[in-house]
Amino acid sequence: MFSFGENWASFSQGLSEARIQEAIQSLVILFGESTLKGTSFLDIGRGSGLFSIAAARLGARKILGVDVDPLSVETSRRNAARWLKDNDIEISFRQGSVLDENDVTAWGTFDVVYSWGVLHHTGNMGKALENASRTVQPNGWFVVALYNRHWSSPIWKWIKRLYNRLGKVGKRLMIGSFFPLIVVAKWLVTLRNPFKMRRGMDFLHNVIDWLGGYPYEYASIEEVRNRLSQLGFDVLAVYPARVPTGCNEYVCRRRTET
Repeated sequence: MFSFGENWASFSQGLSEARIQEAIQSLVILFGESTLKGTSFLDIGRGSGLFSIAAARLGARKILGVDVDPLSVETSRRNAARWLKDNDIEISFRQGSVLDENDVTAWGTFDVVYSWGVLHHTGNMGKALENASRTVQPNGWFVVALYNRHWSSPIWKWIKRLYNRLGKVGKRLMIGSFFPLIVVAKWLVTLRNPFKMRRGMDFLHNVIDWLGGYPYEYASIEEVRNRLSQLGFDVLAVYPARVPTGCNEYVCRRRTET
């Protein structure tokens, strides 16, 4: 299994105010300028804590970041201590799994639940999505990003499995081989500078995450939309992946009981 925590810790060595501002803007695109003010915010699979920090900067007052990887939890704590100065913010990070019923129950419920590019790496995306949805309060927000289903998805699954079976030298060779291919492919598909990331990691760490991110599952927009509806959510917006095998973003609100 890929060590997501190691990759986030490496990325965090170069974390900057500019990167935090990019994360803030990505949340503004999803929620607007003022939606998060005064809310409780659950960040499932927080990685480096970057988006927990961004949510705090946008006014969320009670924030919990959870991750199955203890290194991600420790990295998030260090980053929050460095980049957050508001003592009125209640922010904490803990280790836990979205597949563990006891962990999910212990987290409680929140106004906003955010899980970007995480649930498809758990090994049971369906259960992870259902469990994550349980943490959303009535009329609360649920934002999730999941890999898109594409004809090449099974090929990428094989590539990711191969990467995780290689030693350090093999992994470096694989990164070196795929790096220029991914640069060219992303430029051809998006016609944008591939090194200009809209959110999250820088390009190199993103390539490592992409090659190594296993377990790996995916679903079409229709599949996810239908499942979210079954779980009691109205899907307010869908932002399709910029590249065919990238993440589709879903912005949802839990329906209130009538």
